[in-house]
Amino acid sequence: MIDIVSTQATSRAVPCGHEQTAKSARSPGLIACVGLAVALLLTRTDVALAATGVPLGTASSFAVLGGTPGVTNTGATLVVGDLGVSPAASVTGFPPGLVVGTIHAADPLAASAQFDSAAAYGLLSGQACTTTFAVPTNLAGMTLAPGVYCFASSASNTGLLSLDAGGNANAVWIFRTASTLITTSGASVIPVNGGQACNVYWQVGSSATLGTTTTFAGNILALTSITVATGSTLSGRALAQTGAVTIDASNIAVCSLAPITPSVIPALAKTFTPTRINGNGISTLTVTLSNPNPSMATLTAPLVDTLPSGVVIAPFPNASTTCGGGTTVTALPGASTLSLPTGRTIPANGSCTMSVIVTAALEGTYFNVLPVNSLQTSNGNNPAPAVATLTVLAALPLVPTPAVPTLSDWMILMLAALMVVVVAFATRRSTR
Repeated sequence: MIDIVSTQATSRAVPCGHEQTAKSARSPGLIACVGLAVALLLTRTDVALAATGVPLGTASSFAVLGGTPGVTNTGATLVVGDLGVSPAASVTGFPPGLVVGTIHAADPLAASAQFDSAAAYGLLSGQACTTTFAVPTNLAGMTLAPGVYCFASSASNTGLLSLDAGGNANAVWIFRTASTLITTSGASVIPVNGGQACNVYWQVGSSATLGTTTTFAGNILALTSITVATGSTLSGRALAQTGAVTIDASNIAVCSLAPITPSVIPALAKTFTPTRINGNGISTLTVTLSNPNPSMATLTAPLVDTLPSGVVIAPFPNASTTCGGGTTVTALPGASTLSLPTGRTIPANGSCTMSVIVTAALEGTYFNVLPVNSLQTSNGNNPAPAVATLTVLAALPLVPTPAVPTLSDWMILMLAALMVVVVAFATRRSTR
């Protein structure tokens, strides 16, 4: 970065210590000096913040920003946001392209945007790499957590690259390539699990090319040029410092950060009802999943509750759940675990339960624990364990059944005959 900036400064013959007038305060020479100063400051103090978003200043309103010779479009392109060029003034192809914003051709705002874009480029170059890839690297098929990803030369993408925020809307990704960034036809970069396109930065050492029908997310800050081929979609910004931006029948929309709603992490609780049973008795175990967030929470992994040794699911489990998603609780008679599958949902600002009948034979005190992170959801994981206690008393003694006297067959015959005689005698008396 230092060599590049120094070259720019030399080519403009603007010494870094030279006094600038107010009119030329944002000249390319000063851009070079600021970039050099930033780089030297970062080098001297070893300040390198991993995956930290950088301010774009006046460049933030620009969906497209070109350098020299200008911005060129072919076909029915839609640009949502400002379109600018500086120091050149050439903008062609609008119409047929449409800009929902303002076109700034070599005006003060375009020059200011180039200045701020160069400063952001320098800040990105000063961030320490959390991962360094071999040469060259194809990102297709990868799922990447937030971080600073560096490439010794080029980076490419021939398929799907997923950027997993893990539920953190503030997550930041920075990709630093020493030379080119190239995607092939149909490639895509998609932020998932709360990731935001505006928190993705592509610092490109030379040129960036988005192949036909590419779906791309992030702010592209290219030292030279940017090409957006037919049918591509970019949610972010295309900011080229010294070269052209070339577009063909594509959609480019300046991104904006979605408002981040303060969230409360989902929680777990559990109870036994009743809490005391006799040996071989039964109790209902209920696990409550709470989601005090304005958005529904979806289980991203099964919720598995392992019963303490000696406690098992009863012969008639009566397992049930009030959580959404369509699959019941997995609980087999005699087993020691019950689970709620991935994909079940907890309502927004609400809760749901899973329950099952359990039993235990031996007396004692049993602690049933669901540890931290047992509940994994799209809104976060439980930060505290859930504990329930079941007390099992001694089994009730068997009470012997008293013997019931029985009659032999001849005694039954004698009683039957006697009853016949009694009935006959009673009948004769009543007819007199």
